Amino acid sequence: IHISVPPDEYAREILPAALADHPFEGFVEDDRGIHCYIKKDDWHGEIDAVLREAAEQFHLEFIDHISTTEIAHRNWNEEWERTIRPIHVSDRFIITPSWHPVEPEPGKTVIVIDPKMTFGTGYHETTRLMMRLMEQFIRPSQRVLDVGTGTGILAIGAAMLGATNVIGVDIDEWSLENGIENAERNNVREAIDIRIGSLESVPEREFDVILANIIRNTILELLDTMLAAMAPSGTLLLSGLLATDRSTIEHALQERGCRVLTVLQENDWIAMAAARA
Repeated sequence: IHISVPPDEYAREILPAALADHPFEGFVEDDRGIHCYIKKDDWHGEIDAVLREAAEQFHLEFIDHISTTEIAHRNWNEEWERTIRPIHVSDRFIITPSWHPVEPEPGKTVIVIDPKMTFGTGYHETTRLMMRLMEQFIRPSQRVLDVGTGTGILAIGAAMLGATNVIGVDIDEWSLENGIENAERNNVREAIDIRIGSLESVPEREFDVILANIIRNTILELLDTMLAAMAPSGTLLLSGLLATDRSTIEHALQERGCRVLTVLQENDWIAMAAARA
């Protein structure tokens, strides 16, 4: 749903919050306003009425509905595969598909990822941001949980950083086969357990680091469960977030007695590390 919003910092920051009663999964700005993305089955509102209510409640002026477009399903990973090349994602890690072998430079580590219908190729800002945070916070012998593991890229990176017990979980059935294949390609299969399902399929507790590169609404939905699974001195690394999501996530963390340790940003995307206060 494309909404016209004036180039006013307050209006553009507050509109996503004003739409919080509806399960929008992403917001992207352009010159005219904001594109608001939501699953078709989750949209039950009448956009003009929603905008009138938001304008009155938050004192927003000059916002208006431009267009609503249904986006056809596409196999994005299949399209990405045609263009994927090796990419430096952090100080340490290079990610490459198996059809583009790379000889690592001194001090570099290569992760080989062949994606299927799963997210995590290193080409998205959030993956790169998470890898950079992982370099800061993951230590050898730690226990790590990767929520929404996708291709297994973050779980594999955690194992390569020395984590000895890594669980990757995802509701996408493709992730089981793809995650295991990628773990085997990188010789870290013994350190990684890939599971399909919700967090209920992970009864383990006391994780030293929990990774979640997923959308804002899912992070908010799973936040209590993730914190319950985290060790008292553990660290939560979050991404899949736009810069406009920052205040919402920080507020949710503060309500649960957590503090933000650091925030990284690339373009419009952010990643943050948090721990109990």
